Amino acid sequence: MINVVVGFRVAGLGDTWLVWGVFAALLITAAVTALQGYQIARFGSGHIVLTCAAGLFIGNLVAANDSAGPATYATLLIICSLFQVALAWWLPVLRRIFTPVVTGTVTMLIAVSILPYGVDSIRNLPAGASPSDGAVIAAVTLLVTVIVTLRASGRWRLAAPLISILSGCAVAAALGALDGSRIAEAGWFGIPELPPWSLDLSFGQEFWALLPSFAIITLVFGIKGISDGVIIQQASRRRPRSIDFRQIQGLVSANGIGMLLAGFAGTLPTMAFASLNVTLISLTGVAARRAGLYVAIVLIALAFFSKFA
Repeated sequence: MINVVVGFRVAGLGDTWLVWGVFAALLITAAVTALQGYQIARFGSGHIVLTCAAGLFIGNLVAANDSAGPATYATLLIICSLFQVALAWWLPVLRRIFTPVVTGTVTMLIAVSILPYGVDSIRNLPAGASPSDGAVIAAVTLLVTVIVTLRASGRWRLAAPLISILSGCAVAAALGALDGSRIAEAGWFGIPELPPWSLDLSFGQEFWALLPSFAIITLVFGIKGISDGVIIQQASRRRPRSIDFRQIQGLVSANGIGMLLAGFAGTLPTMAFASLNVTLISLTGVAARRAGLYVAIVLIALAFFSKFA
């Protein structure tokens, strides 16, 4: 959810888009997480693979919205989802070209490119707040994140993002920069208002200018999924066995389905994180794929109970 909020806020999309984007991302994440556990045809990994909205696409979301609008962004995601599925079929060839070193370097460069948007958002404060409040809130949030991540162990380390967010919210509330009226006004159950969504099928100059960057990110996205799939597959087995690349292909193809759904919904696509999945499997000892179905049910409930979301 936090990636969706950051992306939509930085892109300058309104509250209607923000609430809808979180709602759609929760449903799509639930669908892809369930699909990953239960292979359907060649889609799905056959393991528990928890997914979430991909922060890698925040920069693309902002660039597309600034130059062309949400309709072009949705169209580009739908087309790139076909690249993702095709990548799964060409996996044996491409995995020799795009090594973990290549994809890891590109992933770090993507994170650096998004950093300026994060710095700018620190200045985005409610009316009447002091200009220095943003820096104070950001510093406390970052400091708590670093301390908990480096010093905590076990389950507490997993909770580092949540603890840092709660700490930042507490400081924001103390400084009068936190608006809790949104939670109070939100309904307990319901479907949010649908924003003015559409597809741009004119394929104008902006579309062709943005397509290369979307294609490159999609390729990196897919190769990273391959690496994550290998790690998750090894961690999920009681006894070490050779890698089943048909399941890896299924994982990447399921990510393609998530990107397709995200395009039709106008939100961020989903991706798997090996670090999250492997850590949870190691701490809990649970690798049963039906656990993914239970997680999907919880995410669906959170999506419709809007006050919690």
